Amino acid sequence: MLGKLLKHEWRAVWKVPVLLIGILMITAVIAGGTFALPIWNSEWVGLPLSGVMLIMTFYFAMIAVSIGIMIYFAVRFYKNVFTDEGYLTNTLPVSARELLINKVITMSAWNLIGGIAIVLSIVVFVIIMILSLMPKTSSFARDLFREMAHIPELFDSPYMEGFQGFCASLLIMVLVGAFNSTMMVIGSITLGQQVRGHRVLGAVGAYFAISAVVQVINTVVMMPMMFTMFENARMDSPFPILTIFYLISSAISLLIAVGLYFLCEYLIGKRLELE
Repeated sequence: MLGKLLKHEWRAVWKVPVLLIGILMITAVIAGGTFALPIWNSEWVGLPLSGVMLIMTFYFAMIAVSIGIMIYFAVRFYKNVFTDEGYLTNTLPVSARELLINKVITMSAWNLIGGIAIVLSIVVFVIIMILSLMPKTSSFARDLFREMAHIPELFDSPYMEGFQGFCASLLIMVLVGAFNSTMMVIGSITLGQQVRGHRVLGAVGAYFAISAVVQVINTVVMMPMMFTMFENARMDSPFPILTIFYLISSAISLLIAVGLYFLCEYLIGKRLELE
């Protein structure tokens, strides 16, 4: 049954995130393409300013994708579970656990997709900018590719020691971060429903409270460890230290996210109150 829920949920939600991501990619292409236009040397200040505004539009589009996806799924979760739609949702022949897992998986996946889209948009912007600024000579392109051919040699340097482990820890942190950000939102909304009469305000307050607690936990746990690692570690390469830092941070985020999940499952299953 969970598979059917996921299939239905995915079909119901994909249009808005894809629209936001599509707009982001278009703005990345336009912003990068501005460097090919003869506006930057114009004596009229309006033309360079318009180029700057297009680049700023790309920047705000990245923020809009991240926040927009989060808000979209937060509102959808709130409506589906805690408003009048919740009466229909709770008549489905599925458990509260399946309903919650369905929301968590879908929202986490789109958080991850949104993050990947932002990174790809930056890559697109940079590539188009470089191609726009590249001198129109064959020798420059040939020299550039020749230098890029030496990139693998950099990994033999002692300054790159532990880079593979760093990449693995970074991937783990990204995956855990998508789950953690989802549970921060879902947990805040679920806790906010316990504040009768001010549920939306309660959800907002819960989000800031959870964020503050997470920040305190990270500070208390991470700072002593970081000082110890910096005192005892070799400084030829920063990657071993960063790897440990990311793994510990991921473990803390995972524990918090799992705790929030079980709390939400209990509240939705045992103390659900619809508006």
